[in-house]
Amino acid sequence: MKKIILYLSVSFIFANCASVSTLQTARVLEEGDSFHAIGMGFYSSDDFIGGSDISLPLIEYAYRRGIWKDFDFGVKIAIIGTANVDVKYNLINGEKFALATGLGLGYLSFESESNGETAESSIIDLMIPLYASYDVSKMTSLYGATKYMLRTVSSDASSSADGSLLSNTLGIKIGEKAGVFMEGSLITGLDNDFSGTQFNGAYFFRF
Repeated sequence: MKKIILYLSVSFIFANCASVSTLQTARVLEEGDSFHAIGMGFYSSDDFIGGSDISLPLIEYAYRRGIWKDFDFGVKIAIIGTANVDVKYNLINGEKFALATGLGLGYLSFESESNGETAESSIIDLMIPLYASYDVSKMTSLYGATKYMLRTVSSDASSSADGSLLSNTLGIKIGEKAGVFMEGSLITGLDNDFSGTQFNGAYFFRF
């Protein structure tokens, strides 16, 4: 049982790494437009459930596509096996300023073993984001995102557990058809003392 709890706590943090990166501005892609982003990041947090401080790297791939007017859709995968899907809806599309919201879902499933017994566990994140961005020039945009995350952890070996998190991201996008995202995020627990940081950089290209 102790091993299962430890595995859940580590996976909780790993899933956090895949969930909080933004890698997009508040601009919604035009219908039929799309882009790819490939990047790396670094995550760290304070101790969790009596464990040690966590510091680890991660690799991510993201894809977005405009699906119809004022809506686009995205998929993000991390090398550790987590996946996120989301939709973004345009609220304000000004000459310089943009504001958007949406809905996202993150998922991780894994198996762990203790005392010769195998247990299947899963982590599901429901995310409600608010994106804002300002175009400094045609090639440069500043962006931010606030995301509320409702996390559900369930396992064959224990009952379900829910928790609320809030992440705040600030970043810069340089380039139009191709370029880079650079951003930093702060994650805090709303119903616990958890806190963490994440830094991401990614190369993107549109077509």
